[in-house]
Amino acid sequence: MSDPLERLLPVSAIALGLAVATATVFFVLGGPTPEDPPPLRANPEVRLVVLVVFDQLRADLIARPEWREHFGQGGFRRLQDNGAWFTHCHYPYAITATGPGHAAMLSGASPSRTGIVNNEWYDRREKSEAYCAGESRFELVPAPPKADPGEVASTRTFKTAGSPRRMLVPTVADVLKTYTSGRGKVFGVSLKDRSALLPSGSGATTRPDGAFWFDGRFVTSTYYADAVPEWVATFNASGRADRDFGKDWVRHRPDLDYDKLAGPDDGEGEGSGIGQGRTFPHPMTGGKDKTGLPFTNPKAAGVKFYDALVNSPMGNELLLDFAKACIDAEQLGADDEPDLLTVSFSSNDLIGHTWGPDSHEVLDCTLRSDEILTRLLAHLDAKVGQGKYAILLTADHGICPLPEFAAKHPERYPDAAARSARRVPSKPMRDGAEKHLQAKFGPPRDGKATWIETVKPPYFYLDHARIKAKGLKAETMAEELAAWVRTYDGVAGAYTAAGLRESNLDAMMEKVRLAFHPDRSGDVYVVLQPYLLIGDPDKDNKLPTGTTHGAPQPYDTHVPLLVYGPGVKGGPRAEAVTPLHAAPIAAKFLGVPPPPAAMYTLPKTLQE
Repeated sequence: MSDPLERLLPVSAIALGLAVATATVFFVLGGPTPEDPPPLRANPEVRLVVLVVFDQLRADLIARPEWREHFGQGGFRRLQDNGAWFTHCHYPYAITATGPGHAAMLSGASPSRTGIVNNEWYDRREKSEAYCAGESRFELVPAPPKADPGEVASTRTFKTAGSPRRMLVPTVADVLKTYTSGRGKVFGVSLKDRSALLPSGSGATTRPDGAFWFDGRFVTSTYYADAVPEWVATFNASGRADRDFGKDWVRHRPDLDYDKLAGPDDGEGEGSGIGQGRTFPHPMTGGKDKTGLPFTNPKAAGVKFYDALVNSPMGNELLLDFAKACIDAEQLGADDEPDLLTVSFSSNDLIGHTWGPDSHEVLDCTLRSDEILTRLLAHLDAKVGQGKYAILLTADHGICPLPEFAAKHPERYPDAAARSARRVPSKPMRDGAEKHLQAKFGPPRDGKATWIETVKPPYFYLDHARIKAKGLKAETMAEELAAWVRTYDGVAGAYTAAGLRESNLDAMMEKVRLAFHPDRSGDVYVVLQPYLLIGDPDKDNKLPTGTTHGAPQPYDTHVPLLVYGPGVKGGPRAEAVTPLHAAPIAAKFLGVPPPPAAMYTLPKTLQE
């Protein structure tokens, strides 16, 4: 892969009228100083661009013929048949997680540029964990309510509240705000905070009109506003979030053979959710007898219900209703000034983590997601008008199959590596690595026991201060650590910062390089062999259940990219693309240049 800088669009580095922070981005990327932007083209054909994200929607989940034949005509099939369906869409970088994915989509940039190297990472300066979408200086809006008389005192605290300020580059949202002098509206909505705010603007010079996420009710933070708009307050007061309390989650299509289409209902390795059990039907109370306070008190009656709600397809239903309320109340797409809305459905991810991608639950959620998309498109048809809006649909990452399932089902996972799928404990690796470093370099001079400051998978962070105090070099120790880790059972590779600076990187190293930021990433990046998951046993020696993502393997990198709008010819595309292509595509629909850090131009099949 050639240097992505070579693929920057020249126009995106010439005309952006962004302020000092963005000018710095231009300087770092080697582009010219931005000038005043040219006027937006008059009466753009598209009045509203909607980025739709189904968190953890692996590409094959909407491509499997046996699943796709049960979709309706108005959802996934409408976009696949009447829009551009890019079937070979992969993330180009290694850490496939929610934060990096949502930061990449509309910035068009990898974590090496956005700085969003994971959902959380270790901040060496602060000696603490940094969250990709929050800062301690801000508070939730509306503020969490106090416990009612008789409730257990709150034990949950919020260390951070939503903010995109850790994002280092602008997004299409920032460009739109600049080019329209703020008149083009931008909103981001999701069940997760990071999914709502990262695509909707970096905060360097502009801010969206709103970013809202679910915390027992829909909230924002004082970074954005001191109060939520009236329509948000009305939605929260309507009791919509409590509608599904006490209703079991049952199969949406009881006429279908879920065992044949997916796997067993009680598959080995599956979890049980939030008091929901491993098999259908799943109770929707969170094990409590009433709803109650939002997520301020984990011992209060209603908290577990809201956790269960988002861990079911009903969480997506709730977000759909909220997104429709946003479209209506804010009159998105109602005038000739183009608007941008990002809608990220998070329940798919939580369900997939719990029961795995080959479960009855994920099949059911995917069928329901198709209907949710159908209703969203119908609402846009009615409120904005066909031909006046554009849809970009993708996912932030895929998902690893349950190791227990992958090892026994070659018909679903024919890769020979899947036969060795298993869970790998991490503690022996860390303990063995520290023991090796002390045998090689001796103990730290201050008498403390570890050269390894912390481990935030997939990174080892070394203690640079202790290394320097003993007259050693961090790069030398990192290379020694990487060499030892490479010998550990289950490890496919270990990479250091120095190694990533070399030329002629192989494909895996290039993926790791694009995920690496020198100020935020660790000293050694570890890649496990395919289909292996980190899973330490508990005190009773029981292995964890469920699955996760984050690896540079195809099951985690392969996601859909569907593009629907005026001038787009329908049908599958074999062209290799990435979700980062969403940035130039969205910019084209909006009539503005791509953001300055964007790594890709328009796909060739959209230039025809």
